[in-house]
Amino acid sequence: MNARHAIVLVGLMGSGKTTVGKRIAQELGYSFVDSDDVVANAVGKSVREIFAQDGEPAFRRHESDVIRSVLTNRAASVVLATGGGAVMSSENRSLISEEASHVVWLDASVEDLVVRTKSGAARPLLDGDAAATLQSLNSQRSAWYDEVATVRIDTRGKPVAKVCSAVLEAIRAGADHE
Repeated sequence: MNARHAIVLVGLMGSGKTTVGKRIAQELGYSFVDSDDVVANAVGKSVREIFAQDGEPAFRRHESDVIRSVLTNRAASVVLATGGGAVMSSENRSLISEEASHVVWLDASVEDLVVRTKSGAARPLLDGDAAATLQSLNSQRSAWYDEVATVRIDTRGKPVAKVCSAVLEAIRAGADHE
């Protein structure tokens, strides 16, 4: 492990990865990267447009490129908010496990996620029955989140400030044991 720190946030869409990530990056003085934003900027299309025009496999390839680029850049400490499906790729899981100093799983209830993702214009996977989709995604992905996570934060009923405090406390406690 090198002196540079890479904190990776994983979890389903709406779990708070971007919101929490920005705040903890600011608190720690790290750079913040949202993989969805980097993909959209690089491709010149929204995530929804990439899914609609190029398909999910194309989006996932771009996402993997971003994760690899961010995690293998040794220049700066970073907080990386991944897309909810980034863990589907075994390559991504390996890279995250090998390169991140901390991997934080923001674990939210499906009920909370439905509320948080209601205005999901940028969330093409939630077209239709969002609750059923989120339940299915949770069932499919939980084991992968658990596989890569060094820290699991239950966000149920917690305001963002409390989630951020819990993440920072866990990271700092982990840093004491490295």
